[in-house]
Amino acid sequence: MKGTPVRTITIAVVFALGIAVYWAGAVLRDTRMQEIRSGERLGSKETCLDCHGDMQGFSPFHDPEIIGCASCHLGNPRAKKKKASHRNMVLIPGNLSNVYQTCGTADCHQSIAQRVEHSLMSTMAGVVTVDRFAFGEIDTLTAYAHIAELGHSPADQHLRHLCASCHLGNEKTEFGPISERSRGGGCNACHLPSFAKASAGKPSVTSAKADESAVALAKADHPAITLAVSNTACFGCHSRSGRISLGYEGWHETLLTREEAKGQEQYRVLEDGRVLRQISPDVHHQGGLECIDCHNAREVMGDGHIYLHEEDAVKVRCGDCHFSGRPKTVAQGKVGEEDRKIMEIRELRPSGQSILVGGESGEILWNVWVGADAKPILIGKNNGKKHPLKPPASVCTKGKGHEDLSCGACHTSWAPQCLGCHTSYDKTVTAFDLLDRKKTSGKWEEYVGGFFADPPVLGVVESMEMSPEKVRAIKTFIPGMIMSLDQSGFPGAESRGETFHRLYAPVAPHTTSATGRTCTSCHNDPLAIGYGRGKLVYEVLGPKGAWSFIPEYTSSPDGLPQDAWIGFLQEPKGRSTTRSNARPFTLEEQKRILTVGACLTCHAGNSAIMLRGLEDFPSVLKQASQECGIPFFR
Repeated sequence: MKGTPVRTITIAVVFALGIAVYWAGAVLRDTRMQEIRSGERLGSKETCLDCHGDMQGFSPFHDPEIIGCASCHLGNPRAKKKKASHRNMVLIPGNLSNVYQTCGTADCHQSIAQRVEHSLMSTMAGVVTVDRFAFGEIDTLTAYAHIAELGHSPADQHLRHLCASCHLGNEKTEFGPISERSRGGGCNACHLPSFAKASAGKPSVTSAKADESAVALAKADHPAITLAVSNTACFGCHSRSGRISLGYEGWHETLLTREEAKGQEQYRVLEDGRVLRQISPDVHHQGGLECIDCHNAREVMGDGHIYLHEEDAVKVRCGDCHFSGRPKTVAQGKVGEEDRKIMEIRELRPSGQSILVGGESGEILWNVWVGADAKPILIGKNNGKKHPLKPPASVCTKGKGHEDLSCGACHTSWAPQCLGCHTSYDKTVTAFDLLDRKKTSGKWEEYVGGFFADPPVLGVVESMEMSPEKVRAIKTFIPGMIMSLDQSGFPGAESRGETFHRLYAPVAPHTTSATGRTCTSCHNDPLAIGYGRGKLVYEVLGPKGAWSFIPEYTSSPDGLPQDAWIGFLQEPKGRSTTRSNARPFTLEEQKRILTVGACLTCHAGNSAIMLRGLEDFPSVLKQASQECGIPFFR
């Protein structure tokens, strides 16, 4: 009788050992879970629930019956007396200052805590760098910076007075629900929508420094840690700067006072006193989509990489959902561990369907399912609503005429813009340092001449990351800083005096319209090209034609109209953007745009000849008659 091969025995032994280890681990895990569910830690029971046993409102995965109280709040869970129990207790866990002792321990969400710490919502790297560049303190737009490490230079003080509250490291110290004025709070900023509120007849806890006896409420609703992150969590910070949250809901900021807007339905007054006017909301907002339906955990919480600007961190693209043809997909079991866990918690199980892989981003979009018919359906992450996704219109993909256009270049209906900005330092006024949370003498103040809700300006972003073949994209811009900056009042910077800056910024206004811009709104609109508001006129003089432009606004110190990005039919000069890889149109590009615009003065954008031009405009131009009046550019 032949013996069993040694290799077979080895495999069998290893397999048996593996099974034994697995079951031993399973037994230990089961024992551990029983211990946890009974409120025990290392053989002894937590005493927290002896006083707080009637607390309610916990989410299932953070119920103290499963994870206890001390895993989040620390303290001494073995002590019998209140004072000893509360020693070294963290009343509000989840702030970045305590995240590695609470949410981000090795047993819980350590990897996510590390990602959040390096995310743009924690560092605000781009905001800091651009501000320092505008103040003349650095000569690059690609430097790394962190909002928590601000010094006291003119630029850093400017950020301390006006911007430094909108980062995740900003401490959450007050109890209460997330509101329009909420800022920071680390994990709490998104996942803790409402802080503890006492039941009727009990004292309400209003501060983290409140007497501990007020915390030991006989009956109270504990905030539920949740994945159901609503748009309210985003609003506090993103209703500032680019006003993304405002634009998404269709609101535009005005200079009106609360009294002037009182009683008028088209206006809304925010908690901070700003008055908004209703314009047109984003089509996705109208359809019921929330911020997290498009932006995934790796974008919002970071993916472990260091990014300098927001457009670098945002990976998901419009074309990921709105595509033609058969998309790339993966089976449900092939998604990453983090996505799989989120799907399990949300009880999302795509039966007979696969998961979409973004054609542009390469991201696995676990809430977009594709059936056998290749038609994608987006599942609302919070409400489970199904949204059929439409392919792009034929004009978007026809020929090469629009191959460089981003989706936003055509489908952004309006963008917030301001003019006449003036920033100066007044050493006689008291300010509040948002980083150190204390009053200081001297204050940076900003003044604006007017707000506008107009279609965005178009410009160029160049990046090898788009693809090896395509490094140029037409995107949307707004005047980030057309301002006079007076540093003469700042101690030590008196010699810098007053300077003028014209810096446009790439922006994603989140004001998407299902209907794209008309051809003339790009090719015949001076604002879109970068000349500013005014009258752009084309006149045919015999076989040739010529463009002229009459600006609406007077010139600024640099000789350009107040709202312009570039001069009319002039080559751009100097640094005029807040990104090193972004720029306005060159003179040659302006000529090409206006040549198409000349044709549009007679031919409709959807006419047969203009549609042919999308595929081969030079050939169409060669067939033009003498009456067409081809533009002549000096």
